[in-house]
Amino acid sequence: MTIPRSTEGWDDVSQFQQHLGIATEDRADGRSRLRYVFKLEHGNRKGDVHGGVLATLMDLAISQAIRSLAPDIAGLSTINMTVNYVETARGDLVARGRVIKVGRTIAVGEATCETADGTVCVQATGAFRIIRHRKP
Repeated sequence: MTIPRSTEGWDDVSQFQQHLGIATEDRADGRSRLRYVFKLEHGNRKGDVHGGVLATLMDLAISQAIRSLAPDIAGLSTINMTVNYVETARGDLVARGRVIKVGRTIAVGEATCETADGTVCVQATGAFRIIRHRKP
């Protein structure tokens, strides 16, 4: 089954971001700041934030930073992303994204995630394909 794809109606905040409760607090000048409030259903068996939630948070922090420099684009698609889990992530988190380079079709950025006490728990870099609005 093929699902038709269109950039029409794409929003800056994905439904998945909304579902996880990740709020974009700031997005300007190639930087972003996102906040995640921990929910028990997003935890692993030890009660830490699940790695999939952390990877999503990093993906969003980088993509929101890119969007701050290219607000007219239809969307972004992750090409690759390296996520380094450097410390256990517990509780509420803040992620910060930063653009490294934005080209015509590809953008590259990085992000870090901190716990409430300022401990860096995740670091990531990623490349994203820039999706332009289709011309009629």
